[in-house]
Amino acid sequence: MERLYIYSGALAVIGLSIGLPAALSVLSGDHSIPLLLMTVGGAGMTIVAGYESLQRDPDSFEISASLLFALIAAACLSVLGTALSLL
Repeated sequence: MERLYIYSGALAVIGLSIGLPAALSVLSGDHSIPLLLMTVGGAGMTIVAGYESLQRDPDSFEISASLLFALIAAACLSVLGTALSLL
């Protein structure tokens, strides 16, 4: 599998796990600046990840295996934190 798609997918997962709970809180009526910033930041990360995966050439994308592993670990921790905060 191409590293670009793993990279973009991990960034999209982090963006969704940050932005989706914040967006749900904003839609339920809790308006605060941190929640609005988290919503915008999470949506921005998700959109940019999708744009990068569509525009960039997968063959020319270079990232070390350790950095890619760290990003995947961050995505897993972000999903775990989101799941724990929803429970």
